[in-house]
Amino acid sequence: MKKLSLLACGSGIALIVIGAVFVSGCNKTGGRKATIVSAEKTSFNEVTAHLDPGGSFYLYLSTEQWLNHLSGNISDFRQLFASIPDMSAKERANVDKAFNLITSVVKDSGVEEVSGFGMSSIALEKGFYHNVAMVHHYQGQGSGFIWNLLGSKAHELTGLELLPTNTAMATFSDVDIPLLWKVIQKEVKESDLPQVQALMDKLPANFEKATGLNLEKVLDSLGGEFGFAITLDESKMIPIPLPTKEQLQIPEPGVVIVVKVKDDTIFDRVDAALKNGGKLPVTSVDTNGLKMRTVTIPLPLPIQLRPTIATSKGYLFIASSDALIQDVLAVKDGQKPGLTSTEEFKRLSKDVPTEGNQFCYVSQRFGQTIMQIQKQAMEMNPKFRAGRSKLFQSFLQPNKAKFAYSVSADTDEGWLTTGNGNQNAAIVLAVVPAAMAGMMAAIAVPNFVKARATSQENACINNLRMIDGAKQQWALEKGKTSNDVPTEADLLPYLPHNKFPKCPAGGTYSINAVGQPPTCTIAGHILP
Repeated sequence: MKKLSLLACGSGIALIVIGAVFVSGCNKTGGRKATIVSAEKTSFNEVTAHLDPGGSFYLYLSTEQWLNHLSGNISDFRQLFASIPDMSAKERANVDKAFNLITSVVKDSGVEEVSGFGMSSIALEKGFYHNVAMVHHYQGQGSGFIWNLLGSKAHELTGLELLPTNTAMATFSDVDIPLLWKVIQKEVKESDLPQVQALMDKLPANFEKATGLNLEKVLDSLGGEFGFAITLDESKMIPIPLPTKEQLQIPEPGVVIVVKVKDDTIFDRVDAALKNGGKLPVTSVDTNGLKMRTVTIPLPLPIQLRPTIATSKGYLFIASSDALIQDVLAVKDGQKPGLTSTEEFKRLSKDVPTEGNQFCYVSQRFGQTIMQIQKQAMEMNPKFRAGRSKLFQSFLQPNKAKFAYSVSADTDEGWLTTGNGNQNAAIVLAVVPAAMAGMMAAIAVPNFVKARATSQENACINNLRMIDGAKQQWALEKGKTSNDVPTEADLLPYLPHNKFPKCPAGGTYSINAVGQPPTCTIAGHILP
């Protein structure tokens, strides 16, 4: 009986232990941790209300505790600098003025009103992401100039109405230049820095002297919106000459800068300059509300380059050709389909706001074109090692080209950016700068190759001159005839530093007879 009782007791203890382990295991794997309420105020709920949970990227950062009263915290650094020994009274006064300026800028900027930052990314389909970013301030705030310089109220994105179907990259933004000028004037005035104030006082006169325009009149003429676009016409492939026999083939590019204006102040000044001082022929168009001036460049260029300035429909246009401006206006008038009619844009703009203060667009064709240029440049460079070339080209896959479209808006809670693309939010903000860098690289690679080859050619020709000069001096001193051929050792005493030069491009020199010029094995490296 006792044995049975002991067995029962042991079984009960075992059941209790198993139950405890089971309950503990449930808490570890399936239970929810009790919610902890922050003892400090944050904008978590306000910011995350705009984000998309459940995706591949989700971030919230509260900035209230370290941005609020930032201007006051600057005083701590002021005291730190003030405590530096052996500082003269003048130096202390300048430090004090500098801190006054920093404090004033911080207060006026509105950066202390930034309460939080959030980003999210969720895949709409494999490899295609919907991204959101929020720079938040509480409702009723947002009075600083950082909230108003790039627009104060979201509006219809009229810049999209100016973009042709072959637009490869475009960015339009509200920019309040008069406000920026007023901010600069105010901060300089309150800085109590005489040298800076003197420069500011001279700036309007210097601007007018350089441009022939009154600065205030120019600022008043601006409409507060600026845009930039690059087009790629794939129906017209143009050759880019290189030092080698091959040529790069790229779609014909076009560039247009767009400025919203209230009047023709800037256009009229440029027009007068072209008429009075221009040396190149100018074609004028004045019809149907369009005023356009095109400069003809009398050079055999592979690209259509006809610098043009025009004004129409409240915009000032500066473009690489008059044909591009005509295309832009045809899209604006509905005579030609524009970017918004393309399948790529429709896909990228899905669930993206139609109103805002900024938009950025990068077509996949843009990245593909840059990759193709870089790939061709590497293939044409005989000194680019095969292994290295293969490695770099593995990164230049057309299907990996970046593309994105985003819209930013100034809302009553701060700046909200929404967009789609083939990069998630962790790196989507780098798409446009990367595209610009890529464009610069695509332009720079062939030009760098050409410039480097030209430099090497000039250096080699200079070497050939030295060799020929040494050869003539050797013949004169040694009494040699035009048929005699010296060796390198013969010429060393007549060459700088007693060293025989080498071709910078890796060519081999032939000294030849006294009556013949020295030669190099590299094509084009010829002594005149």
